[in-house]
Amino acid sequence: MDKLSEDAVFNSDALSESYVNALYSVLNDPYEEGNVSCITDEGFFRYGGTSTRYIASGNMTPDNIMYMDEGGTAHNSRTTILNIWNRAYQYIYRMNYFINYVTENETKLSEDGKNRLLGEAYYLRAWAYFNLIQRYAGVPIITKVYTLSDEYGVTRDSYDDCVDFILEDLARAESLLPTKAESQRGRANKDVCLALRSRLTLVAASPLFNDPDNPQGSIFRGAYSSDKWQRAFDAAKAIVDRADVEGAYQLDDTYDGIWRDVNSPELIWAKYFTATSTVNKAQLLYSVVYFNGWTSISPTQAMVMDYEMTNGKKFFEDGSGYDEKHPFKNRDPRFYKTIAAPFSMYEHTSDGTTTSDQLELYLLYDGKTKADFELGKPEPDYTSKAKHLWHATNTMGMEFNKWYIPTSPITELEVGSLLFPWFRLAEMYLNYAESAYMLGKEETCREYINKVRSRADVNMPAVTESGEALWDRLVNERRIEMAYEVVRYFDVRRWKTAPFYENIPFAGMRTMILKNGTKQDTLYRVVRKYDESKNNTCYYWKTSSARQAYIDANGAAEDIECVYTYKWLGQEYKIDFGDCCLNVSPTQKHFPKVGDVYPNYLMPIPRNEITKSEGSIEQNPGY
Repeated sequence: MDKLSEDAVFNSDALSESYVNALYSVLNDPYEEGNVSCITDEGFFRYGGTSTRYIASGNMTPDNIMYMDEGGTAHNSRTTILNIWNRAYQYIYRMNYFINYVTENETKLSEDGKNRLLGEAYYLRAWAYFNLIQRYAGVPIITKVYTLSDEYGVTRDSYDDCVDFILEDLARAESLLPTKAESQRGRANKDVCLALRSRLTLVAASPLFNDPDNPQGSIFRGAYSSDKWQRAFDAAKAIVDRADVEGAYQLDDTYDGIWRDVNSPELIWAKYFTATSTVNKAQLLYSVVYFNGWTSISPTQAMVMDYEMTNGKKFFEDGSGYDEKHPFKNRDPRFYKTIAAPFSMYEHTSDGTTTSDQLELYLLYDGKTKADFELGKPEPDYTSKAKHLWHATNTMGMEFNKWYIPTSPITELEVGSLLFPWFRLAEMYLNYAESAYMLGKEETCREYINKVRSRADVNMPAVTESGEALWDRLVNERRIEMAYEVVRYFDVRRWKTAPFYENIPFAGMRTMILKNGTKQDTLYRVVRKYDESKNNTCYYWKTSSARQAYIDANGAAEDIECVYTYKWLGQEYKIDFGDCCLNVSPTQKHFPKVGDVYPNYLMPIPRNEITKSEGSIEQNPGY
């Protein structure tokens, strides 16, 4: 920017607003092919070889995390919400430019315009730095605008200093920004500052960054203090009170209202869309009908199994009412608005009219029924590539339903998504519940979990547990309520539970129709409670290339585990993935350990950024 354009832009309310508007793109929206959910136990991306799979399989390095246009091997338009180092600092430079110019010079901006836009710039800088430290821990705090003659040998600031800096920016922003009632939809306001403060302080209080076993502060974590949970509680209460005391927000009556209704009373801050001419965004969503094999998110069995039955029990608990002949009946209502199971009705439109199609996600075997197998004949074999990928749009045997709006146009040239919710009230309730739990306020924790569960169209049984069982309920409620909202990836890391959950394999299901004349049986190859009499039914794993890749990656000469011990409400349950399809991916999931370090708790800093700093920026542990 030269002096003439600088004076023109920063002395005009309209041009300054355009400048600040562009800063809102500092973080891409998650509606992208190769969504971060497919690096977690939520989903799988069949085409994620240069985006999701190498990260999920534990092969992330400072080199392969760089995008192709930076000299690395990562796909340029996938998982761009994860490796944000270069992009974030480019935007921070622009934010600093605006902040410094407007605060250090007399301008012709109106007082109201100057205050609002300066508040937005401070907020967006806080948003950028929060997303950086969530991924990398402590980062260089830069507030100046570098020139060509400046030296660039910056170093990483401590994690606690970064948190304090973000809190300071949020305080500045909150003092300058308008209220919700005075602000425009999609722009930062005082409540958005409260919501980010809640998320920031919750993350900063969590074990990854507030570890009693590693109490010394550093660039990698904060100095341990139990008081950080009180700070998180107070921050959550501030935004929760805006709803419960002042009535500014309320839970939407419908779970899908948070993505179908731009005026949903639950939304605190969202990114709003016009019709998007981007095939990648369309692929993320409704590939079962439209894209002839192109697909992005496919739900995993690990995700499916955690949806409770309508009586509040998980399928593997005694008294759950689970029927193996109808494995997807009587689930938490959020299941049906998030995941499309075989034989469910999948409404869609391509011309403005709504139709209902039954999802035919099954393999048909003519001439055989279950009785034939009981006579000793071999069970159906679906190990060949032709069977395993018999229809490319359902690699995992189920489809993705969240964010879907049947009446919106969806073609290969357009997708009618309305919004992505960056912050919504349900998350704030769960933030409040978590910090309350950590402070021993179990009654408050239960109350706010139950607020989320009692949404009008969800209405799940109230949580009554205490102690560790209450924690289990809280963790699962976040998993279900916030599914596919780029929350799970960071939750299992900040809780330091990733070594368990991120080692659960990518597991798909198969639905098989066995038909002989007028007789027909339906078999489901799904995750199940372990049964010794049914063990060793994993037909494809021992001879698959995926198994060998797993062995090569882990230096182990044994099969991947198919049986995992889950702890739930004070009991242990053996859960068997042996009937599932485990060879959907050339490399299976793995959360590596290097010595005493789990490097994938944090992102590696891209190699080119360390090179540009001439070594002044220290790499994260394990890389």
